[in-house]
Amino acid sequence: MSNILLEPKALENIIVGLLVDNSFKWYVSPKNLWFMDRKKQADAYNKKFKEIGLKNIGNSIEEDDERKGIEVLDERSFIEFIPRIDKYSVSTEELRELLKLNMLTKLKEDTFYSFLPSLYVNLDKKELYSLYPEPASYEDFVPGNWRGIYEDFLSRIDREDKYWYDENGIDLLNFENSGGKI
Repeated sequence: MSNILLEPKALENIIVGLLVDNSFKWYVSPKNLWFMDRKKQADAYNKKFKEIGLKNIGNSIEEDDERKGIEVLDERSFIEFIPRIDKYSVSTEELRELLKLNMLTKLKEDTFYSFLPSLYVNLDKKELYSLYPEPASYEDFVPGNWRGIYEDFLSRIDREDKYWYDENGIDLLNFENSGGKI
């Protein structure tokens, strides 16, 4: 099993698929790690504070050990970032088993939202796809030479990496027919 297997929890930990050099990996990690351009994010926060009449509260973006010294995640900084997040990597099989366990012990709606992948980052094509519910718009905070897109990306993931399918080829939570909605 992985170093640490965080349980996916809607609004806390997110499931992220990462494609690098045609190699795919899943991560279950704290959601704040994946705002790729933290300067854009801080600027957006400051603008929002001014719009609602608040003084700049300063940089309210948390600094994580995994992101220390990496303000912008891009094709260069990912080389340093990937080893730092290895502890969050999880196999397709581990996610599948955890999903099945959750289906037995939790409400279907809770399981659906906890196990729906939030992000798909394709480093090879410099693209980030988000299915994360608003207002955390990950797609708005990508580096300038990247594409950030809010859309259903599940069909972009290879079949063997889709943990939401069981051994018999059944979509356990009907993710792909629902477009990410229960």
